[in-house]
Amino acid sequence: MDFINFLSIAWPSGFWPSIIKIFSFVGNYAWIIVIFTICLKLVLFPLDFAQRHFSNKTTRAQAKIQPQLEKLKKQYGQNTALLYQKQNELYQRNGISSRGSCIFMLLYLVLTLVIFLTLFNSLQYNARFNLQDQYSNLQTEYYTSYNTDYVSGYLGVDITGNESKIYTADDLHTYIEDKKEQLILEGKTEEEALEIIATHSNNASDVAQDKVVDKYKEIKDSWLWIKNIYIADNATYQAIPDYNQFVSISGNKDIVEANYNLVMGKLLSSESGENGVNGYFILSILVVLVSFLSQYLMRKTSQFKDKRGNSMPMPTSSKVMLIIMPLTMLFFTLNSSSVFSIYVLTNTLMSTLLSPICSVISNKIEDRREMKEQEIKKVDYRR
Repeated sequence: MDFINFLSIAWPSGFWPSIIKIFSFVGNYAWIIVIFTICLKLVLFPLDFAQRHFSNKTTRAQAKIQPQLEKLKKQYGQNTALLYQKQNELYQRNGISSRGSCIFMLLYLVLTLVIFLTLFNSLQYNARFNLQDQYSNLQTEYYTSYNTDYVSGYLGVDITGNESKIYTADDLHTYIEDKKEQLILEGKTEEEALEIIATHSNNASDVAQDKVVDKYKEIKDSWLWIKNIYIADNATYQAIPDYNQFVSISGNKDIVEANYNLVMGKLLSSESGENGVNGYFILSILVVLVSFLSQYLMRKTSQFKDKRGNSMPMPTSSKVMLIIMPLTMLFFTLNSSSVFSIYVLTNTLMSTLLSPICSVISNKIEDRREMKEQEIKKVDYRR
């Protein structure tokens, strides 16, 4: 996580938001992320293809010299240093640079890792910001309604310019006492007067909470089965987080619990129809399955047969990635915002679709190159 924090400082904070904003015409933020991810993947496709083609070219070259490598192992197998020297000489004679392949792959992995982690940080921050912004709008809606109806309309307080202010009991004490005295003069007992005042306050709060529900329906960001895209697609999370969950997700500890529960009262209850389980781990499950499929297809399409028709053995690292990559994606998406999980799923789907295309194009390029080499050799032989 220290590396992520370092990137969040080193990487321009407004870089990804400014690019994502280009797609704001789409409307729904989740679909914005889907379209943005597809476009980003297409922009990076040439680099992705170059990396895969370089790797494919190296694999094919190694397949051609596989019989010679096996002879070297039998001949110098007991002398590791000499075997390594002979293998390097064989690689050089055939124009194979294993070091160059590793450097290119390392640079590509670093770039993709930086993009992934900076997007993770940016989308998570944006989810927290939007969740707080939602609450800020709902709080404004509640107190504007409550103050207009009760504080100004009933108690007679001049709230000009402070329509959405949170008035405390101390702020309203004098006005409540005046209203109580007025009701007593009208023949009410002190107890009846306080009850009438409380009833007006409760009625105003009830109306304000109804308006909060309506406002939430207007500004909420949902996507398919997910009720709140700024919260994880996770059965342990509610679409409308309670106070503790809200503080945990948003990181904002300045909000008073009593105020939060007052504003979100009807949304938190089942009567609004907006609350409930936010998701069922569907995004995480899909990410794991698609990631596994992507790695599997990558292995299959990258395999090359030698002159004897035998498939070249895949590196151990490739077999490890078949398991490690899906588990890594699961770790990142399990408790992350649904927005980030949507990005990961879309990105992985695009990789799965583009991987066979890369392999087909790369193989055709290499087939043509090898045919030309063979034709040149035939011409040279005839001469």
